[in-house]
Amino acid sequence: MTASFYISIRYFFSKKKTNLVNIIVFLSVLSISVSTFSLSTILFVFSGLENLNKKFYQIHYPDITVSHSNEKDFYIDDNVIKKIKSIQGVIALSKTMEKKVFFYYNHHEYFILLKGVDMEYEKVMKKFKRINLKKNRFDYLNIYVGWSSMVSYFPMLLYHVINMPLQIFILDYKKNSLVSFFMKKKISIKGIFHFSPKMDRKYFFCDLSELQYIMKRKVFHVLEIKIHDKANINNVKNILLKELGQKFNVITRAEREKIFYKVLNTEKIFIYFLFILMTVITGFNLFSAICILQLDKLKELVTLWSIGFSLYKIKGIFLYVGFMITIFGCLSGLFISYIVSLIQEKYKIFKIAKRTPFPVKITIEDTSIVVCIILVIGSIISFCSLKRIHNMISNYK
Repeated sequence: MTASFYISIRYFFSKKKTNLVNIIVFLSVLSISVSTFSLSTILFVFSGLENLNKKFYQIHYPDITVSHSNEKDFYIDDNVIKKIKSIQGVIALSKTMEKKVFFYYNHHEYFILLKGVDMEYEKVMKKFKRINLKKNRFDYLNIYVGWSSMVSYFPMLLYHVINMPLQIFILDYKKNSLVSFFMKKKISIKGIFHFSPKMDRKYFFCDLSELQYIMKRKVFHVLEIKIHDKANINNVKNILLKELGQKFNVITRAEREKIFYKVLNTEKIFIYFLFILMTVITGFNLFSAICILQLDKLKELVTLWSIGFSLYKIKGIFLYVGFMITIFGCLSGLFISYIVSLIQEKYKIFKIAKRTPFPVKITIEDTSIVVCIILVIGSIISFCSLKRIHNMISNYK
């Protein structure tokens, strides 16, 4: 341990001659602690949002989707489907079709999405489960109703089961025309499905073959693909592009999330800028604390100078003091942020609109960024506060 470092420890921990100096040093530690706590907590929330978004996309969207570049409806030959299934890393694929449907009940109009899926869909989307309650009814469109939406539609469904079949209108577009038309069809509740609360309320599901029969076209809208967790998704995408050609759009889940991440990263940059500015402003407390501590210890500094202490070593004392104030403030702020984040992660105390808890995720990356920002700013301010020491000692003499 060097003499400068030892003296700086004494200066930092020992009681100062003037009580005001103790208060100012404490306030400088507190201001850095607040800046660290604020920045780290917000970054942990951003990481929580990012993690929540990843989980959302993993649940609701397949690994890869294939759609036609120019037309909504398209058809792929069975031989090509077999080739896609044989690609290394591909676990399952499903043909799907979505249509807007309209129905009228009890003086209320309802619009909902009807999604036709084949038997492979449950392999592609692991969270999707359907339960059959009865057999298919001939000349009816047999649909599955979401478990979470049963409460909303229960009176209507009960009326449908007891009294008469419910009629829906399927919205479709004529090829090469902007004119739309509705196809009327009776429906039968074949069973229920569970995906997620959001998807349960947003969709009705049915067998793709039945929807194709109604549309009188053996086509589909999207080819949804599930790949192995260890497979390289970009390699699979490139193989698909070679097999299918440029007429098709092959989009990975990461590309679907791209817009969200752009927005998130832009907001993060703004947060960095805002809190760096905030830390620089609160850094004036650190500058004041070191300068006032220099005045408080001026007599002792002159004594050190007289016995042969170099100006470099004297400056080193207060540089170390600045480092200690910065480190203590940084560590205390991080500690409080960790405690608050862990409590929020476990007990979900803070909520958005009294329903959705703020997502929080503590990461080493965010912690490292916060520590680097605080230490760099603290070091620069500590170094700037040393310029007056030589003049103070010379004028005292």
